[in-house]
Amino acid sequence: MSHTQNEHAQPVGPALPGWTARARPRHTTLTGRFCRLEPLDAARHAADLHDAYVQAGDARDWTYMAVGPFADLDSYRRHAEAAAASTDPLHFAVVDAQTGHAIGTLALMRIDPAHGVVEVGHVMFSPALKQTPISTEAQFLLMQYVFDHLGYRRYEWKCDSLNAPSRKTAARLGFQFEGVFRQAVVYKGRSRDTAWFSIVDGDWPAVRAAFVQWLAPDNFDMHGAQRRTLAGIRSAPAQAERAQVEIRPLAPGEQAAWLPLWRGYQQFYRVELSDAVTAQTWERLMDPAEPMHVLGAFDTQGQLLGIVHFIVHRSTWTVGHYVYLQDLFTAGQARGQGVGRRLIEAVYARAREAGASRVHWLTHESNAAGRRLYDQVAENAGFIQYRKSMA
Repeated sequence: MSHTQNEHAQPVGPALPGWTARARPRHTTLTGRFCRLEPLDAARHAADLHDAYVQAGDARDWTYMAVGPFADLDSYRRHAEAAAASTDPLHFAVVDAQTGHAIGTLALMRIDPAHGVVEVGHVMFSPALKQTPISTEAQFLLMQYVFDHLGYRRYEWKCDSLNAPSRKTAARLGFQFEGVFRQAVVYKGRSRDTAWFSIVDGDWPAVRAAFVQWLAPDNFDMHGAQRRTLAGIRSAPAQAERAQVEIRPLAPGEQAAWLPLWRGYQQFYRVELSDAVTAQTWERLMDPAEPMHVLGAFDTQGQLLGIVHFIVHRSTWTVGHYVYLQDLFTAGQARGQGVGRRLIEAVYARAREAGASRVHWLTHESNAAGRRLYDQVAENAGFIQYRKSMA
């Protein structure tokens, strides 16, 4: 996590201006192409779920669960009734969209609206659900509800550190491993070391984009087999984007395409520059004699997805030049797809061509999403900016 310094020169976390507690998750139905998540209802789901679970043939799927196995339908129904009455954990049944039968469960738990944190747990998928598009879509629907609808900051996955299949699933779904809490839980008469994983809101756009690509109809052949793996889609976004995004200088006739992004950048920082300043900026960006430059990221249809302005300048610290990356902005529909990273890398390439020994830039401490990217492509120098208006 990036940080700044307080008045005592101590490192502190990024500010969250305007943060408020989030709403609690509620019983709601979440619908996808392969399945839907319904609030767990023992009367409606218990028999289906029990029938689905007994297809496993043995009890190994219950080894790492806090409950089970269940001797018969009555005992499972009693468990389902208690689970359905709970609000934390908040249990959902996974219902096959084709058959209408419930074939698994999962829940939101340890719900912390004040901090925007929630855990997915009590994941019990039957043989009919495992390694199917339904299992992936069910996880995606719940993540999407938490991040996009409720606006939470952190989504957790925890499991017994010895539960290799669960750890493998967490990694496949895009969770980041954070470590092991030793002797964290006692269950079923055993001690448990707990492995922690998470997805945070800064990770979510890329994770979501990978889910959307994986779940798309064209990712499955006529037999329903996947063409690309979820992990493969997520691990190579930059390579995929390089085939689809062109980075080049803007031409004089492209001011109309540049202007909305330039204004969007100003809105992000809550400033409004005059038309005269905007006109002068564009004129300078187009003047080959000026040290100011603009690059744009274009999709295959020629739509401008993002812009970056940079200035080549001298410095008292070097014989050669430095490059100041002044403005970077990506259109909303293109975020989370590697466009910002591509623009930064393009500035690096131009800096090398100019013989510059450094690229540097500023961002506001509240720009958490941007800083997560910047922490990956550059170093936080730790300097504090001072300014004095001469107006």
